[in-house]
Order: sequence, then C-alpha cells, then structure tokens
Amino acid sequence: MDNISNEPKETPHHTKLTAPEISNLWTQYQNDSMAICIYKHMIKFVEDESILIILKSAIKIAEGHITVIEKFLKEEKFPIPQGFNEVDLNLAAPRLFSDTICLTYTYIMSVNGLAGYAAAITTNIRRDIRDYYTQCQNQTMELFNKSLDLLLEKGIVSRPPIISPPTSIEFIEKKAFIKGFLGSERPLSCIEISHIFWDLKKIQLSRAVSMAFAQVAQADKVKKFLWRGSEMYKKHIEIFESILAMEDLPTAKSDDAEITNSITSPFSDRLMMFHKLLFGSTTIGFYGTAIGTCQRGDLSIHYSRLLSEMGLYSADGLKIMIENKWIEQPPLTEDRKKLAKQ
Repeated sequence: MDNISNEPKETPHHTKLTAPEISNLWTQYQNDSMAICIYKHMIKFVEDESILIILKSAIKIAEGHITVIEKFLKEEKFPIPQGFNEVDLNLAAPRLFSDTICLTYTYIMSVNGLAGYAAAITTNIRRDIRDYYTQCQNQTMELFNKSLDLLLEKGIVSRPPIISPPTSIEFIEKKAFIKGFLGSERPLSCIEISHIFWDLKKIQLSRAVSMAFAQVAQADKVKKFLWRGSEMYKKHIEIFESILAMEDLPTAKSDDAEITNSITSPFSDRLMMFHKLLFGSTTIGFYGTAIGTCQRGDLSIHYSRLLSEMGLYSADGLKIMIENKWIEQPPLTEDRKKLAKQ
C-alpha cells in the first residue's frame, strides 16, 4: 500500500473548483480527520500484529488524504475545516474495542469509503481531482481486500448464504412475484439476500459502536441519543434476521460482544455524535438502494419504514449537534439578496 502515491496529477489548464468538488473535499476532510482519531485509539491497544499492520495502513491513508485536501483548499483560498484533532481524542482512556471489532470496523468503513469515492469520481470535473479520487479508490480497495482476507483467514467474518443453481433461465410471468408474503409466497432472490445479509452486517457494527459510544458519552442528552440508536438498530437487526430465518438462511455474526466495559471516553461527545450521523447517512443510503432493487413487496415495506425511522433519528441527532455548536457549516454560495442590500 505504501507504493500508492497520494499526489494527484497536475491539471494542464487550471480552472476553479466547482461546488461538488469543494463538497467532496470538505466532506472527506471531516471524515478522514475523524477516522485518524478513531485509529489512534485502536492502534494503542490492538495486540494482533497482523491487524495492527492493517490499522496502521488505514491511518496512513487518512493522513495522506488530509495533506492533499489542505493543498487543494489552500490553492482555492478556502479555509481549512476544523475537522477533528487532539482535542477530540483522549489517549489516556482505557481500551474500548477488541482486536476483532477493530478489524471489522476497518473492513466496513472501507466498504463505505469505496461507495463514497465512486460517487466523488463521477461528480468531479477537474482531471487532477478525478485522478486524486481514483487514487483514493485504489488505496481503499487494497485496504478492503487486506482487511477482508484477514477476516476470512481468522474465521471472523460470516459468509453470506449459498443458493443452488437453477436448472434453466426463467422469466417472471405473474405479478404475484412482487407480492411476497403479502400475497403468494416466493423465496428470496439472490439480489434480495445480498441486500439483507450485507445491510445486516453493516448495522451490526453500527449497533456495537453505538453501544460503545453510549457507554462512555459524557453529556446525558448525548448518552440517551446514542443508546436510542443502539435500541433502534437492535430492532432493525431482529427484522433482517427474522427474514433470513423464515428462509432457513444463516445470519451474520454479531459484534456486540467485542466492546469492553470501559466507561471512560477516548473521544469527545462531538466526535461520537458526528460518527453516529455518518453511520446514519450511510444506512439511509443502502436502505434506499435496497428499496430500488428488491422486488418483493414485504421487503420494500420493511426498508421504507426503517429508512423513515433512520431519517427521523438522524434529524434529532443533527439538532443536538446544532444546539451544542458541534457541526461545521459547509461552504455556502453567495447570498445575492444580502449583497444587494449592502
């Protein structure tokens, strides 16, 4: 991974960065500066050398991104975001996560990163920015492969269900295909199994992290919000597990047991709230994707209801962030009406 350069190619003819390009860089700065704090805590306690190597690669990638993003923003005369730093990190705090969840965290976050970088590439115009996000994608793909390979090697990750091959190709002939258990029964398709299983795996990690954060949060309002998230995800997990169970399909291994009993927070409440909202936005994203691709009516209803619940929860979290002045305002366009009055 060390041979992947963080430096993007030069743009032959410089043009100003567009709003989407600034958005991608600004958002990535927030996420990577947060990730650096998380990994600094993890690296201090992880005992397995093979996992430590991967965590060090992850933090090196994030630190490299920060350097490049600062360069881009300075060239455009945009202020460098505050993001997250030593103020949001307490390295004297006891261990919060096991080695196993540190590796699982890296794997799931690399999955989220790959989706984010793919979207960034398609919304950038300048060649040097596209080259940069292509490099981010390559780096994260390598991190994804290494973390997943190690999870498989250690027998930690749950393999998705296996289905038997059909005897021949078939075309859908009846509208009952979309009704699911609301009308006539039909088995889950491979597409639906994929969404349910991987969405389940992602929210299992989200629940475990929410439980850990609620355990160590300092402000009572933050603690209650994070615990509410843990309970919400518990319900989502039960729904997905019940759908798989009805089809006699295996479920994914839970991460709940991989949290220590520490009550001293390694992170600021601000960082933990931001992280929770980040998990919330990714959850909304993959629930929305599932709605668009699952063809059984009962699944669409489940996903729509859970997505709505997740949206309301995230909105409440945003209110707490605003009340405490914890959330940075992204760059805005000019207020022409205000300028005209001047």
